[in-house]
Amino acid sequence: MSEPLKSGRYLNALLRDRLAAEYVLGTQTNLVKCRMESLFHSDPTWWEHIEQWQQYLSDFNPATHVQVSASYFKPPPKRVWMRICERTQLLSKPSPRLRWWWLPVGMSMSLLVGIWGQNIMLSIPTVIEATQIQPIAYFAMMSSENQRDAFALVAYQGDKPGQSSLHMQRNLSVEPISLAQEMVWIRDKNTGELQLIDSLKNLNQARYLSPSEWQALKNSSELLVTINNDPHSLILYRGHCIELGS
Repeated sequence: MSEPLKSGRYLNALLRDRLAAEYVLGTQTNLVKCRMESLFHSDPTWWEHIEQWQQYLSDFNPATHVQVSASYFKPPPKRVWMRICERTQLLSKPSPRLRWWWLPVGMSMSLLVGIWGQNIMLSIPTVIEATQIQPIAYFAMMSSENQRDAFALVAYQGDKPGQSSLHMQRNLSVEPISLAQEMVWIRDKNTGELQLIDSLKNLNQARYLSPSEWQALKNSSELLVTINNDPHSLILYRGHCIELGS
């Protein structure tokens, strides 16, 4: 494991909360996002912060579907446009203090900054190969009656149908769970019916989903783990299926 992932700074609760919020909002750069997903692999407790922010922000989602008539919005006063024009004209005018010798100096400085920035980027260790990076689309923090957040089930969306995958990420802060005959199910959010996916043991490695299984996951309300392949058997773990914004 690379050194940045071992850093104790990621144990800070405030930093974790901030990074989780930025990840859910989608405001992080690709490099930071890849580093975050590497942290998720090494420490699934990050999903607790992701889940909290996703549920918090989901309360605002219904407002985006409200249909408002165009007549509701009034055009701004003329003085607003006049001020915008004034500001635009001021910005478009060349500065009288600009000297001819700033052009070569500025180009040289830009070149130096570019070379320096490239060296910085090359010095950052890549944790995951770019070809292996897939966006995280769904996840569920799985809990039992006695153990909260025992592990996470994480779904990665592939580029093509059949390339999406679902697998388990262990919570290293809890005791390892048994992997025997436990089965993973998806509950449909409309009908409540259960659909069998696979054994939890097989999800210990990346388990690729068929297009129909991926569609069922997208339309699910929760994921469950039962003691065997009987849908009416004892439920060991369950967790809400949460979609991450693209």
